[in-house]
Amino acid sequence: MPISLPDRLATTYTAPFCEGKAVNSILLLLVGCADVSIPFDAATEPPFTGDDAVSPWGVADWTVETDGSGDFTSIGAAIRGAADGDWILVGAGTYDETIDYGGKSLWISSRDGKDVTTLNAGRRGYAVSATSAETAETGFVGFTVENASEAAFWVVFASLHIEDVTITNTSGAYSVFGSAADMELQDVVFENNTQNTAGISMSRGSLQANAITVDCESGGYAVYTGHGYAQIDQSTLTCGRGGYALAAEHTTGTITRSSLRGNLSVVNEDDHPEDLLALVNTVLEGNYSATYGGALIRNSVIDGGSFSFTAFAETPGTPVIENSVFMNTTCAISHDAVTSTIRNNAFTDTTASCNGSILVGVDGNMDGDPDMVDAASGDYHLNSGSPLEDAGVDEWDHEDVDGSRNDIGVYGGHFSMDGGW
Repeated sequence: MPISLPDRLATTYTAPFCEGKAVNSILLLLVGCADVSIPFDAATEPPFTGDDAVSPWGVADWTVETDGSGDFTSIGAAIRGAADGDWILVGAGTYDETIDYGGKSLWISSRDGKDVTTLNAGRRGYAVSATSAETAETGFVGFTVENASEAAFWVVFASLHIEDVTITNTSGAYSVFGSAADMELQDVVFENNTQNTAGISMSRGSLQANAITVDCESGGYAVYTGHGYAQIDQSTLTCGRGGYALAAEHTTGTITRSSLRGNLSVVNEDDHPEDLLALVNTVLEGNYSATYGGALIRNSVIDGGSFSFTAFAETPGTPVIENSVFMNTTCAISHDAVTSTIRNNAFTDTTASCNGSILVGVDGNMDGDPDMVDAASGDYHLNSGSPLEDAGVDEWDHEDVDGSRNDIGVYGGHFSMDGGW
């Protein structure tokens, strides 16, 4: 289910014409009809997006069983027989079909889980489609989805909650595609796919992803998002050091408590300093480049990569980098911003500034051995007595989960990679 966060961390803006999410496709195209927490400057807490999915309870309205003991023997037939708001419960087995919600807001879930319940698209286009203003009552839970030739999920002008799903053997441009959509992904694994553009592509909508694992495998991007909102938490995005774990255009959002292997590219339209993709309590093995807009890195580790920022001259953004570790690269930070906030960071085996600015020894920034448990193997916990303990920004809204002063790195601050709040 969507991530629950302390109320004090976000300011929520709801589009006035999206009440109840019963909107026409033109309005959905414009805003995605999500509740969106928007940062008004780069120093605010990270934004979180989306409405709660409306999951069913009680007794299913319809059952599907391959042996004929249910109401239907195929999921498609159950969809045709169901009404808006119904719950379809699917028994174990392999269902050789593709399904389309057809404008009905239905919750489709497996009875026995994804290990024994498979939707086999048989190389026929999209495995699951929602394209007709389906609402937040629409879900697909507990399946393995395989052998789609275009995309495992195709969501346009609609909402869809995808949970406890493995996506495998998908070809085409994308494994999951959304446009003018509100999509939630919870506990979704992408494996053995050969998409040639992106594992997930979302444009002009809202993407929430919690505990997902995406490998771009054949190239492109693990995740692409454009002209919308993105929230990614407790996830692993992999595309190799030369590829893109995530590429974002004109996007507001947050990546928290995640691991990214590959580059992170953020490109915003001219004159939009409010656009910001925040990196919070996350490990990035690659480069973070931000062009126009804002940038926020807090309590993160950049291992083997650097941060670069290009401002828009007329309305420049202000990059904020706090409580983070930069390591194992030629140089760590470069930007042409008029102003920036770079404080209480640690630099090891790197030159702090790529353009000759003095960073170390100023504003709590330090260099030297961070004394981590085993950074070479990806364990960025601090050993007892590390100089990074209690060395972060000494302000109440940066405190560790135990109320102590912020520890520099991914295990300090409100959103520790260990959780805790």
